[in-house]
Amino acid sequence: MNYTLRIFVSILIVLVLGFWGYGYWLMKEIRTQYAQSMEDSLVDFSNLLAGYLAAQSKFGELETHDFGGAFDKFRNREFQANIHGVLKTTSQINAYVTDRRGVVLFDSRDPANVGKDFSRWNDVARTLRGEYGARSTRVDSKDPLSSVFYVAAPVTHSGKIIGVVSVSKPEQSLQEFITSGTRRILLMAVLAVIGASLLAVALSWWLTRPIQSLLEYAHGVARGEKTRPPKTRSREFDRLGQAFDEMRISLEGRKSVENFVQHLTHELKGPLTAIQGAAELLHDDMPEEKKDVFLANIDTESRRARKLLDELLNVAALESRSVLKNPETVSMRELLEEIEASLAPLIAKKKVRLEMRASGEDAVTGERLLIRQAVANLVVNAIDFSPESGVVGVAVESDDHELRLRVSDQGPGVPEYARERIFEKFYSLERPDTGKKSSGLGLSFVREAAALHGGRVELESASNDSGACFSLLLPR
Repeated sequence: MNYTLRIFVSILIVLVLGFWGYGYWLMKEIRTQYAQSMEDSLVDFSNLLAGYLAAQSKFGELETHDFGGAFDKFRNREFQANIHGVLKTTSQINAYVTDRRGVVLFDSRDPANVGKDFSRWNDVARTLRGEYGARSTRVDSKDPLSSVFYVAAPVTHSGKIIGVVSVSKPEQSLQEFITSGTRRILLMAVLAVIGASLLAVALSWWLTRPIQSLLEYAHGVARGEKTRPPKTRSREFDRLGQAFDEMRISLEGRKSVENFVQHLTHELKGPLTAIQGAAELLHDDMPEEKKDVFLANIDTESRRARKLLDELLNVAALESRSVLKNPETVSMRELLEEIEASLAPLIAKKKVRLEMRASGEDAVTGERLLIRQAVANLVVNAIDFSPESGVVGVAVESDDHELRLRVSDQGPGVPEYARERIFEKFYSLERPDTGKKSSGLGLSFVREAAALHGGRVELESASNDSGACFSLLLPR
């Protein structure tokens, strides 16, 4: 399933679920509103009948003879009413009248109820207590549509309740109106879903059009075409296209550097081998004074050239990678102990003190060799810039998300002008004790190794009199 279709299906599912949920609520609400309207009408009708009975009462006694006759005429009345498409020809309203004790005096629906005690029914009992009396009772307990609504009103004489008239109407009488309203709602819902589906198609096409353009651009780059990122109406997609173009340029630059390094390696290996061979021969052909000078120079330069080549190859190989090879759990404490042991001669020569401190969990997942080399580069860099008898601090801290390794020294620090370039390849500062520069590849290697692990390296201190502090942050 392509991205456009996924968006369309997702939008359609959301719309259908939304309409279904709203429709389900609306159906219940329609039934409730109709029921409330019917109850309101029954309240009016019951109070009308209660007023009629009160007017017919003599000496505080209910008289239902004329009431029964009037109700019979109402029941036999023929009429036709077209109510919003529903034809009404009969009325299903009924009523019964009880005395002050709740005994039935008249029942239009079932005359056999006359003489029965209805005082236990809520509509009668509450009305006799001076409260609003109403109830809903099912004729068939298994059929919710068989409910009959009852609303009662008190019949009063001289301020006293002398009886109750209760008007009833079955819920089934609302069904035709509910069915008619439901049909109209369903029709509108279907039309709305169709319209929303068409809108979803247009919206899906509009949302995925920039993605399709970027996809075509990516395919063009993969085919080696000189193409530019597409222009869209979305600022975010334009920025994404620009990022892709910058990534393409960066990858092409890295590839050219890798080719250059490989070519340079091929060209220099021969001369370096010859230099080493000449250094061996010079022991017999020159005076001792000159031999020593030339031998020392040849040996130093050859070693320096080989070191440069090795570092260039390491950085180039690291830049061309995008995934880790054989990642494993690495303990930083163990790694620091190994580095301290391997750098013992350099530490002794510089007469510095290495202080290591680790707190919390010290394990990370990654390539052990790369992490070791990156940490070693930071420690060596700190030793090189430390004054004699100085202190190089190495601290390891961690939380649930990442591990931070800080390497600090007491040297001159990083000048302000060099802060932005300190991680560039071939950029280096003079060592304070020798005045010489390194290859400028050590910190660049640290940056690439950290990025490959999903981390980063930062320069924390910029003060010239408090040394430098580099932090290597790796995800846990």
